[in-house]
Amino acid sequence: MKSLVKNIIFQSFILIIVGSCSFQSKDSKDAITHKVNADCINQKDSIERKIQLESGIREQVKFLGESENLSSIKDKMSEYNIPALSLAVICQGKIEWADIYQNANFSEEQKLDCKSIFQAASLSKPVTFLAAVRMHAAGEIDLDKNIQNYLKDFVLPQGKQTAENPVTFRNIFSHTSGIISGGYEGYANNLTLPSDLDVLRGSEGVNSPAIEVITPPNETLAYSGGGYTLAELALQDIYNDEFSNIMKKWILEPAGMKHSEFTQPLLASKSNQEAKGYTQLGDVLDGGWRNYPEQAAAGLWSNAIDMAKFLIEIYKGYQGKSSIFSQSDIKTILSHERDGHVYGFILNRSGNDISITHYGGNAGYSTGMTLSLTSGNGLVYLINSDNGRALSNELLLSASQIYNWKQFKQTDVHRDEVSTDVLKELSGEYKWNNQIDLSIKFDENNDLIALYFPNGDEYKLTPIRGDKLDFIHPNTGVKVSFIKDDNLRSFNLYGQTAVKLKLKTDANKK
Repeated sequence: MKSLVKNIIFQSFILIIVGSCSFQSKDSKDAITHKVNADCINQKDSIERKIQLESGIREQVKFLGESENLSSIKDKMSEYNIPALSLAVICQGKIEWADIYQNANFSEEQKLDCKSIFQAASLSKPVTFLAAVRMHAAGEIDLDKNIQNYLKDFVLPQGKQTAENPVTFRNIFSHTSGIISGGYEGYANNLTLPSDLDVLRGSEGVNSPAIEVITPPNETLAYSGGGYTLAELALQDIYNDEFSNIMKKWILEPAGMKHSEFTQPLLASKSNQEAKGYTQLGDVLDGGWRNYPEQAAAGLWSNAIDMAKFLIEIYKGYQGKSSIFSQSDIKTILSHERDGHVYGFILNRSGNDISITHYGGNAGYSTGMTLSLTSGNGLVYLINSDNGRALSNELLLSASQIYNWKQFKQTDVHRDEVSTDVLKELSGEYKWNNQIDLSIKFDENNDLIALYFPNGDEYKLTPIRGDKLDFIHPNTGVKVSFIKDDNLRSFNLYGQTAVKLKLKTDANKK
């Protein structure tokens, strides 16, 4: 990751309360100025909060005793090399505002607006699941029935499932089916797409393994795109129709998601609405994007407004006010919490507040959405870049601060000082969790160390006060703690230990 650029300082904060959405006010002179498209949304009295978020982007880490420097969405998109952002903010169960942001460095390539669609990636999964919830409520399917009973031409290979403990729609959607874990890579735009049967069987030309039930159903929580493809095939066999048509009938149209589409590949008539995907280096993907025949898992095209409408219907259902979800259906979903997750959503409980969050990532796209079912406050973002993860975290942190959310809070730390000699001593190659090679490198120009992952991600670390020799990455809050009792030759990361590898010169000295 790149080091963060800080160039806008907030001043004169005044706390203002509007309904149940709290926010901080500032002079609008620092606002991002751009023409708002007629298809975007700006509710009355939303402009001040919109300005706050546009120019008040903060990092995960807040250094206590220091002034906090904030950046703008525009500057962050430039820093992270992000072409476009589709963004919607939800307040009290309504879309307060929604807008599209484009990086000037990419503006000649596409002219997007609030109707433009991005790949929603794994946000496809909860949309598919909630459609199935409606089917179950209508008596069209049974979420707890052996899914094999719904399949016409595909026989699920015998694995750890049994007649008494079968694979079902419910355990597929909750990622507890026992089906092999993993996601999907997608296919180049010029390739013929494999069928669902081909994908499930791992046929020639398919870039994902055949599905198999490798653990007993309902025993283990393990993310499985393959399970969703099995459910996709079952639904098509039940309704004898294309998956995109089924989803349009059962969820997209009822939720008012008029610009969203599960069709893969998209029809030519939609080509002008698609936001092209970009790599970490800022290069457009060949053909503009990759296609995902695994529609239920990763094939939805949408935008922030449509995804916000979807979330709002879940909120209304929880409140007993939705025309498409019953209150009992939504509360039953929440009762199936497992390891902090419920049907793919991350479930957060803070006091009496309950919120749901889901993330997604396809080649060239980063997406996410969150909503408090208690207050009706939340946010949706869709970004057409592999670099979107850094900005997404900062959007959530900043919205939480401005709108007084219960979740997505900053990490408060005290900055510390470490000598250059010690920093140099920490440099080297490390084996993390006995499996993965990590590097710690010393940056002489900035007098700091950085952590490098095998995929090239860079985490520039700042020393902080702690029980060990502690460092933190300001953007993400990732913490690295070197163990003093081991002469600083190992460190803790995500609860696992990384051990410094011995150099050949060290071995020769013995």
